[in-house]
Formats: sequence, C-alpha cells, structure tokens
Amino acid sequence: MSPFEAIKGLPAEIHGAEVRWLEVPTVFHKSAQVLEEEMNRYQPDFVLCIGQAGGRTSLTPERVAINQDDARISDNEDNQPIDRPIRPDGASAYFSSLPIKAMVQAIKKRAYRPLFPIRQVLLSATI
Repeated sequence: MSPFEAIKGLPAEIHGAEVRWLEVPTVFHKSAQVLEEEMNRYQPDFVLCIGQAGGRTSLTPERVAINQDDARISDNEDNQPIDRPIRPDGASAYFSSLPIKAMVQAIKKRAYRPLFPIRQVLLSATI
C-alpha cells in the first residue's frame, strides 16, 4: 500500500483539527515545490510528510532532516542526484524541535491521539 493510500482514509477532522491530504510526485524537487505551494496556500499549523522506507515495518519519526539529495536509484523522471544540496542556501541539517521520543511512545500506545492542540494539518505523501 502506498503512503497516500494509507492516509487518505483518515477523517477530514481529527480532535477539532482540519486535515488536508496532498499526494506529491516522487520526482526530486517537484515534490518539494508542490508541497511548498500548498503550504503557502493553506498556511497549516504543521505539515506531516509520510513516506515509504523499504524494510521498515512501523512509523519512524525523524529527528534530523539532512539538506542533501543522494539517490540510490532514479526517480520517476530518471533523475538521480548524488551529493547535491536540496536548498543550496540552506543549513546542512535541520533538527526537529518535536518531542520525538514522546511521539514514538504515543504511536506505540495509540497513534490517533494528538500530543498538542492544532487547528489544521497538511498531510503529504510521496507516491
């Protein structure tokens, strides 16, 4: 099952928060562009990107985002960037300020329960 298929069955509202879904292309730079346009349009309180990592069997929140594309295989338009910055003007890495360990524990207990109040969520899934 694709990540988008997994999330699109969620309700349009969760604990009072509006939920939006966005299916983005698996093409380097296009996915970020599509997501950025939607973020500018809806101004969500936060964005949750759901992707698929081969071999993983559970949700795995990430603590660090590395500003580098390093593709083992080509994307859907035959792009295969190696050691290229995603944003040349950006930092080398971005650390999450989210309570990752608490999130993991909440996921293990009951994934549907929010950790903090929110108004709107934009869910993005790479296909």
